[in-house]
Amino acid sequence: MTIPEQALPETTVTARRRSFYGIKVTDITLPGGPCRKVVYPAPLPGVIIFVHGVNSTGEWFDAAEEGLCKGLNARLQRNDEQVAYPKESGKLRPMRYTAELTEDGYIRRDLKANTFIEPGSGTSPVIRFRWGYKASSEDVVQEDGTVRNELASVGGNILLDEKNAWGGGPFVNGASALPDLFGKGTDSEVLGGLFELQHLQTSDRQIYSAPTRHYQAFAAWRLAKLVARIRELHRDIFERDCPVTVVCHSQGNMVGLASAYFGANHIEFGANKETGAKGWGVADTYVLANPPYSLRGSRLDNFSQFDGAGRVTYDARVAGLKGFFDIVRHFRARAQHYSHHAVDQLGFNACPKNGDTPRTAAQDSADHQTRGRVFLYCCPHDRVISVSPVQGMGWLGLNDKDVQATGAQRILFQRVWAQTKPGTPYKVGAEPGYRYRYWHDTIGATPADVGSGWDDTTGTFKPRNTKPTFWTPSPDTAGVSFARIWGDSRKSIWGKLVASAAGVPIQAIMWGGQAVKGATNVNADPADDWAVLVNAPQVPGGGIVPQAVYLPHGAPRPGETSHPDGVRTIGPFNAHKESASDALNRKRSIPEGQFDPYAEQRKTGHGNAASEAAMRYDQNAGVRQRARRELYNDDGFLRKGVLFAEDDVEKMNAAQHHTLRGTTFGAFEQQERTALMKDGEDAQATNHSTILTNAMHAEHVLAYDVDVGLCHFDELLMNQLRRMADWRWCEPVDKDEYPPGRDPKNDSEFTYYGTKAALYDNGPLEQHKNLAAIKGAVRAIGIDDARNPGRLDAYHTSPDGPRYA
Repeated sequence: MTIPEQALPETTVTARRRSFYGIKVTDITLPGGPCRKVVYPAPLPGVIIFVHGVNSTGEWFDAAEEGLCKGLNARLQRNDEQVAYPKESGKLRPMRYTAELTEDGYIRRDLKANTFIEPGSGTSPVIRFRWGYKASSEDVVQEDGTVRNELASVGGNILLDEKNAWGGGPFVNGASALPDLFGKGTDSEVLGGLFELQHLQTSDRQIYSAPTRHYQAFAAWRLAKLVARIRELHRDIFERDCPVTVVCHSQGNMVGLASAYFGANHIEFGANKETGAKGWGVADTYVLANPPYSLRGSRLDNFSQFDGAGRVTYDARVAGLKGFFDIVRHFRARAQHYSHHAVDQLGFNACPKNGDTPRTAAQDSADHQTRGRVFLYCCPHDRVISVSPVQGMGWLGLNDKDVQATGAQRILFQRVWAQTKPGTPYKVGAEPGYRYRYWHDTIGATPADVGSGWDDTTGTFKPRNTKPTFWTPSPDTAGVSFARIWGDSRKSIWGKLVASAAGVPIQAIMWGGQAVKGATNVNADPADDWAVLVNAPQVPGGGIVPQAVYLPHGAPRPGETSHPDGVRTIGPFNAHKESASDALNRKRSIPEGQFDPYAEQRKTGHGNAASEAAMRYDQNAGVRQRARRELYNDDGFLRKGVLFAEDDVEKMNAAQHHTLRGTTFGAFEQQERTALMKDGEDAQATNHSTILTNAMHAEHVLAYDVDVGLCHFDELLMNQLRRMADWRWCEPVDKDEYPPGRDPKNDSEFTYYGTKAALYDNGPLEQHKNLAAIKGAVRAIGIDDARNPGRLDAYHTSPDGPRYA
């Protein structure tokens, strides 16, 4: 194979460098010795970073990586039948990760930085970015001189594991605008504390006030640093860039967008305001799946957020998205990628063994147009980011007006992932140009104009539908839950009486509003004429009909088939109901004499060991939260008369949980587990992760939306970057590769998760100059942070001033 001059430039080799490619000493054959076959595997096609959302540890990572590797093998012609030496060819295989949880849903004690990835288990371009919130368990002196224990203050409001941490942070802290990542968290108090959001919502989630969101800005900082480090190392060793794609889901999109601002505009990553130079912490391609970023107005959201600085304005939201598109657009011209010729020589299969016509980098680039692009995956069935206060673009997509306003032309490709009405053929990845009409194409939607029009039989116009319905099944409705008010142990008897008295007329108003126009529906409806132009390039095979992968629930429904793993079901993309008990492993054998807290529900389970462990991990956190609501008041001080202690809560771990049986806390734990299972019965499926949890979607669509080229990193360096990407394991080690000018001592981000105090740069995140809005962090990286001036300005349009969102 001829190696082009651009592929392997001359580089001064120093002692710190490893051999990343080429023939090794062990390949030398002495004269007269046997012939030795030397196979040079094709390099990785790039680096692809997965970023999860709130309340998540990346439930879609395994499926997406599996499908992505299969799809890229097809795209690059590296399948077994196409290569001479399948095992050594550079065929992509997903990395295997050590199971993180015990069967009972506790973190394994043997999980460490050097064991969480199985060495040699795969050849994958994927790096899994993990982030979240960590509560300090130490008394910390605040700027005003007061002492606060964060765990005691927030532990009763949010889910936390035995490390006092939670992947992605609490669910309620999702945000729909970038400036929100740098400030306060969600305040659940309604009407001056008369109610909590928990008293007005219908889901099985426990929704209370959340900590500040600076940990999300911190995640964006870490992601920018990871992308910049990839650039620095590849340029330093190989004098070229490797393709970098960032694939985000849910709130991970907000982290991804904010990271691009950090990466382009912060001095740490090469930006220089005086010269106008931009940084290199920007990816080549971004795939945004189900993003909550919103351009829609919401009086409710504005009213609930208002604290002297209300909701981010419409103009600022438009500017935030436009600025992101410009960052990606402009980085393309500054990237230093290999030529098509170099990629043809090393990345693509120049001579497929099965006789297929070889593909070239130029053909691939023309067909898929991935570099310097943003792909938006939206889902009309998403019941998480379609809630009225959010109405994110991962639900609605961007219509023509939005595309024009944000300057998204020629950079944004949209795909709508939906189940359409019977008789409406629709595939994701089909030929571009289809204008998806939300009301007329989405299954279950009955628009207002159905039934209208001329009727030849009667010679009259048919009556217009007066009650259009978008959601099937019907959405949940907000209402006053008197049971939750009286079940809130932190409310006094007097507080419960007052809240109940006030709740009666409020509930009556809600019922009236619901009867008239569905005013209390949790999920919003699209505008009557809402349509999205599907303009993403066609994929091989003409696309795929999207399907959901989930655990069976109740009797099989039409269209459902068994998944190849023998556990899950493949079915309609618009999934309906689910229960927590679906995840239980009915085949699990409980040793004699050992207690099974789910004995009653186990017979209805449809899961396996992994699904049960994940469900119990969540419920273990739920028990901790409920216990701490009993232990502490809203200010974080111990309440009197509680018959267990924080020490009991801390025993909910792999080593000590069995010691709680027969204790007062053990009885409390079982009581709360039973309640959590009941709350999780027949819950409405969210359809929020259905795009990325089906490996077939990644294989047939995502694999053609990521950027490809050449990446010469070996497994050792990729695993170093995988550690850096995981907030649990990102502490540098002695043998790590570093580019010139970078000191491992400055990679101190690991201290946030790794210390009890949850500090970074010797201080809390909310006081860090790069992360706090009050210290100018938002505007410093070019994000517009203008906010509404009043509670009722959500839809106000001033002739001369900003349009409020």
